[in-house]
Amino acid sequence: MNVAVPGRLCLVGEHNDWAGGASIVVPLDRHVRCRATASPRLTATAVIEGRHLAWGGEGDAGPLRFVPAVGAELAARGLPSTATVHLDGDLPPGRGFSSSAATCVALARAIAGAGGISLDVATAAEVAYRAERERCGVNCGRLDPVACAHGMPLFLRFSGDAYDAEPIAAHLVLAVGSFRSPRDTVGILAVLGRYQRGEVKVRDWEAVRRVGAVRGALEGFGEQARHARDALAASDLRAVGASMDVCQSIYEEELAACLPELRAPGLHRAVRALRAAGALGAKFSGAGGDGSVIGLYKPGDLRAVEGVAALDALGLDAFVTEVWCTV
Repeated sequence: MNVAVPGRLCLVGEHNDWAGGASIVVPLDRHVRCRATASPRLTATAVIEGRHLAWGGEGDAGPLRFVPAVGAELAARGLPSTATVHLDGDLPPGRGFSSSAATCVALARAIAGAGGISLDVATAAEVAYRAERERCGVNCGRLDPVACAHGMPLFLRFSGDAYDAEPIAAHLVLAVGSFRSPRDTVGILAVLGRYQRGEVKVRDWEAVRRVGAVRGALEGFGEQARHARDALAASDLRAVGASMDVCQSIYEEELAACLPELRAPGLHRAVRALRAAGALGAKFSGAGGDGSVIGLYKPGDLRAVEGVAALDALGLDAFVTEVWCTV
């Protein structure tokens, strides 16, 4: 059984899965590939950025820790849960492209498929989510596994554990950049979650201000996702870019201004460089920090290549991706 699962970019609406709200995600043209053959035991090998890894049933082998987690989650549902698995692909880990979610979705589909079961999208996403969050302790929401399992542009609405995934038409080009030093995703999620839940001391007015900033920012991200959905429906990429710029301003002026964990001078420079290179809008993508950045261009606009060159000059790993989907 061979499967390939794409990474994702969050066009607008970060953190609105665990906080509740709306998001727009698009697939990335880079994938995690998984090959699985039927076996009475669960074993795995992988080649990840040139590193050869193996997991044979014991210990933690880095990215392969997801193998037993997915196997256990499949078994809990009475689904095939053993196979000989090999992972590779061109989706780089730790860059804000949801490589872990893509890995878990790929494993779920390939292992079940090796046992003769084809998983529907919702089941593949839920297995991946629970394997990553509950069995591996990753503080993630459902946005990433849902986006990777669908592999198409989506308008997502979240409320608690419930979500609605609406496919949307899109034709756009993105200049994408990732920073080479990993950002502290765990720390970013922890501080945002704390203030979003209002876990502060009574009369700690600075903390209360941060609660307001975080809640207001996340609500603003969701509002801009709704605006961008309408703009995509009207094929108005300038309006989509404007929503992206608003989200970046919210990030810089409301979040990074009061939360040191979210200050990201490299991100600030990268966004300005993309705008100078003609991007219709530019913003962070993913958790935040110096992780990944995207700039929006119309299809056929050669300035997207200039945007990539500008990101390269700042030391980012950068490339162009085109999203083209009809509904």
